Amino acid sequence: MYVVSYFTDAEEALHLAYSHDGHEFVPVNGGQPVLRGTVGTGRLRDPFIGVGPDGLFHLLATDGWTSPYIVHATSADLLTWSDQELLPVMADVDGAHNAWAPEFFLEPATGVYHLIWSSVVEAGTSAEGRDFEHHTQNHRIWHCTTEDFRTFTDPDVFFDPGHSVIDATVRELEGGGFLMAYKDERGTNDLGTAHKDIHLTTFDRPGGPWTSSVGPVTPSVVEGPSIFRRGDEMVMIFDHFLEGRYGAARSRDGVAWEPVPLALPPGMRHASVLETPLPAALPARRGDA
Repeated sequence: MYVVSYFTDAEEALHLAYSHDGHEFVPVNGGQPVLRGTVGTGRLRDPFIGVGPDGLFHLLATDGWTSPYIVHATSADLLTWSDQELLPVMADVDGAHNAWAPEFFLEPATGVYHLIWSSVVEAGTSAEGRDFEHHTQNHRIWHCTTEDFRTFTDPDVFFDPGHSVIDATVRELEGGGFLMAYKDERGTNDLGTAHKDIHLTTFDRPGGPWTSSVGPVTPSVVEGPSIFRRGDEMVMIFDHFLEGRYGAARSRDGVAWEPVPLALPPGMRHASVLETPLPAALPARRGDA
């Protein structure tokens, strides 16, 4: 089963949809949010859901444009959630302006969970008066680690290709190692720009060395990639955020990608796909009930 988490421009909150086959996704709760923000800015942008060491679903989300915190909550069924908390991932970093698009992945060899997100860090400055929504800033991918989602290591740079990058997502490869998709954040937010597309890199251990690089593997302008496995192929979805639509591509080897049609919820923004047994409670509030 597949569960996609997303927000919309109308409701910066957690929305869910599910699919039995990875082709057609049905909105949960009639397309209305299943969780709204209660801490920080009250926003839940870029929601990501994964399974933690306690067997619960762990939600991470962006707390607005210029917050150095990320939102965290847990659930057993994806519908009823714990109290939300703010994780101060960048709060103690001088000049940290934001913490966007948080995700996590497990390193099976060590049992350590790696949290990754995008941040601008310019020591001695603040985000006040800067238009993060419309103008490119100088991001890198940052990370910290945890074994229990209660204590976390100090943040550090995870990926720095020498230019602005955001929206990293990591998937463990079946033959070993990891595949990471990310957005080249150079360029401007218009359809004629260079960059603003998705690239891929691989690594054997978190933090590198980076063993290969492919891209761009999408058109421009897109962001928010997420990758899931469907049968013997990988499917990547990505947000055409200037055009109000989603795109998708598939690959058998992670190198050659081709467009593929998917039926996804309207208005979906920066989505992440979770592969999991479908919680029993979820279909009870599906959009077509």
